[in-house]
Amino acid sequence: MDNDTDLRFALQVAGAELADTPLVPDSPLGRLRLFADAHPGMDLTAGHVRQALDGTLELGR
Repeated sequence: MDNDTDLRFALQVAGAELADTPLVPDSPLGRLRLFADAHPGMDLTAGHVRQALDGTLELGR
């Protein structure tokens, strides 16, 4: 088994799947990704995740 197959199997066992499509920019994970790309030296915190989930994370912050 190669690593991709192992990963897909582990995700399947966990009830998840590996996405093959790009992130939706207005999803919480998409907002976090855009924020991280705009602030390359900043560590993401639990506060950033909460803001992304609430839809209040702004790229300028």
